[in-house]
Amino acid sequence: MQLNEFIGITTLLYALANPVGVIPIFLGFAGRVHYIKTKRVIFMAAFAVAASLIISVVLGKQILAFFNVGLDDFRIAGGLLTLFIAFQMFQAHYGGIMQTVEETAEAEADFYGIAITPLAFPLLIGPAEMSVMITLANDMSDWTSKYWLVASSFFTSLLIAITLWMARPINRVIGKTGVNVATRGMALIVAAIAIKFIMTGIRNELPGLSG
Repeated sequence: MQLNEFIGITTLLYALANPVGVIPIFLGFAGRVHYIKTKRVIFMAAFAVAASLIISVVLGKQILAFFNVGLDDFRIAGGLLTLFIAFQMFQAHYGGIMQTVEETAEAEADFYGIAITPLAFPLLIGPAEMSVMITLANDMSDWTSKYWLVASSFFTSLLIAITLWMARPINRVIGKTGVNVATRGMALIVAAIAIKFIMTGIRNELPGLSG
């Protein structure tokens, strides 16, 4: 894997996670607790994101084999799901599938539980991100390239942590309008990658179309 590919994958993961779009929700949670607790929640959420991405890289092939799913089938499904997330981002919707009222109340009772759900799941990471990592890992036969995917997972999580750490200053500078603009900009990147996934899967499944 070349440096430009590493940067591209990291950019894609960061855009999919869209921590800038999560800032208003995160500040809503963080405004009710002590600063030290907020830092711990950021660390826990970033760790959960990194662990999920790395598991997808390491066990991606086994997951597909267990469910007897072809790579191109999974690529098309992951592309469609990623495209759906992009449409939500275009509308400035954050987090995809949200929790029920009961689950939200339970999470608020345990503030550290917020780091895992809903902050890490589903606000920052979900099936779309994991689908992307499983597909990329299966496209790479050598472990050297997969190590780069693991490194990209760590770096993305670090960027997410930094973004949430700087949530208050970012929110003061760009405001809600700026958050929406940044979210829609990221959505364009996500949508383009999703279309590439879908078209690659269709061409591999139906080679006659490319002829």
